[in-house]
Order: sequence, then structure tokens, then C-alpha cells
Amino acid sequence: MRILSFALLTALATACAPRLSDGPRGFWHTNRLNRQGDPVGRWNLYYDEAHTKPLTRGRYRHGQAIGRWYYYTPLGSLVRQEHHRRHGLSDLTYYHSNGQVARQGQARVTNEPDGLHFYWFGEWLNYSDSGALQKIETYQNGRLVHTQRIQNL
Repeated sequence: MRILSFALLTALATACAPRLSDGPRGFWHTNRLNRQGDPVGRWNLYYDEAHTKPLTRGRYRHGQAIGRWYYYTPLGSLVRQEHHRRHGLSDLTYYHSNGQVARQGQARVTNEPDGLHFYWFGEWLNYSDSGALQKIETYQNGRLVHTQRIQNL
């Protein structure tokens, strides 16, 4: 599912991206492409054509997502936040519909012979919709290897 959502967002970003034939655009515009066709600068994607319902927003450098990215529902609530760091590492936070943190952990993107591979690793903290820690899951190369349930008193 994580790979599917990453692929879906990539396809959506590509479909919504302006073409180089759209003409020159200044550095202050969003959703720009460099001469090689890679996204650069600020990127904002929307659910609607009026640009009132954000889907996602973030930044690219040389075609790579950098810094913080935010993903929203059609109603405007935050679903996920990603903090992209160097060497393909990212800190991810998923949110419940009430705005409380649902889960937090790390992910990595690697370039493998069969293409890009996105996977979770390390400890992932899972919270209830009231904010209480419920369990800690441990992942290795995208596979769940251990789950520790937290007993709340």
C-alpha cells in the first residue's frame, strides 16, 4: 500500500505538472521544470482547478523532493507530513481525521536495478485517536519484524 500510494502521488504529480512548452516561468512561480524536465522549486498540487483545495505542497531540488511535504484530504485536513533528508531518508507522520498523530517513523528510498524502492524501517510509533501510544512496530527493509503492544493504565 505504501508503494502504491507513492506511485499514485508520483503519477498524479506528473499528470498535473506543467510542460516545458508552457513557456518561461520565473523563480517565483510554483510547479516549474528545469531544462531536463525535472521538477524544481515550490510545488503545490490541488484537488480542484480553482486551487482552493490543496492536495500536496512541498519543494524539489534537481528533481528530488526536499524538506517538508504536506498531504491533505479533499476536505483540507492534514493526512501525512514527510520530512525528506539526505541520502533518501525521510521522517513520516500520519494523522487521524481529528488531527492527532496516528503513526510516526522513518522511510528510505533506494534506487535498485528494478527501479525505485520505498520502504519503512526502524521503529514506528502507533497512537490512538486520543493520542495515547498503542504499539511500537519494528521494520527492516519494509517488512514488519516485531510488534510491541503498550499497556495503558
